[in-house]
Amino acid sequence: MNDLALNWDKVRRGLPSARKSANDRAPTTEEIKRLVEYPDRRIKPIIYTMVSSGIRIGSWDYLRWKHVAPLFENGKLIAAKLLVYAGDPEEYPSFITPEAYNSLNDWMKFRSS
Repeated sequence: MNDLALNWDKVRRGLPSARKSANDRAPTTEEIKRLVEYPDRRIKPIIYTMVSSGIRIGSWDYLRWKHVAPLFENGKLIAAKLLVYAGDPEEYPSFITPEAYNSLNDWMKFRSS
């Protein structure tokens, strides 16, 4: 290891200031309703999944149907588990509502037909 002493005050002055928080927000209920009413049948599963699980747009690149597992209790669908960023070091589980899972399932059935 090098024995190099850095003056961190001078280094910090040269760096841009960091943001304290993100510039995004959660969509309102009205915004979600307007988006779901859009006639393209792909929009509904995407919106429901993103709002329900909190995933970001970039996670769709990693998401596969095998990463979606429905959870049943007494024969009734209660939720579905998503494996977000599967195979990546930042992999984590998330959950979606039955409504989101059903819309995804309907889309997958449509795609297979």
